[in-house]
Amino acid sequence: MMTKSDTIADIMRINPTVNSAFLAEFAADQLNEYLRRLSGLSVPKSSQGPANFSRSTMRHTATITAGAA
Repeated sequence: MMTKSDTIADIMRINPTVNSAFLAEFAADQLNEYLRRLSGLSVPKSSQGPANFSRSTMRHTATITAGAA
């Protein structure tokens, strides 16, 4: 388990605009939850999975679907 200081340091790496004194006011479990949410937001769009189709893929899928009708 990370220490509260480690969690604050990780948060500040992702969100350098946040003040460490402000973060220190929160409980460790709240900071861990915030870090978890921040980490989810920092995932590059290209790795978010199949919802990130290119237009050519969408056109190809539409052609296949239209041909099947």
